[in-house]
Amino acid sequence: MLLAPLLRRDNKATLALAGGACLVLVFSVIGLLHVDPRIGLSAIESNRKEYLFFVFCEVPVLILALLSRKLIRWAFWLGWGINAAVSLFVLWVFIELTYFWHW
Repeated sequence: MLLAPLLRRDNKATLALAGGACLVLVFSVIGLLHVDPRIGLSAIESNRKEYLFFVFCEVPVLILALLSRKLIRWAFWLGWGINAAVSLFVLWVFIELTYFWHW
């Protein structure tokens, strides 16, 4: 989804952004519905918060991508910006946990 602006020439950028947001939403809904009780209550609650975060971030991206298909051209860039911010946040958390989290 981050490379979607490169597809603007072929008019496939909005489809790439909408498809990526839809994929993240599908995985988030599956994660919300499929709960393994063996991992513990705090892990279940943490996973639920993470999945809800992705749902609330990617629903606007999907809506803006679909609106930008024919109606509003600037909606693509707003949706792409939201998606880029979420992706950078996830990357920051990954780096923080990988290199700076000491048990």
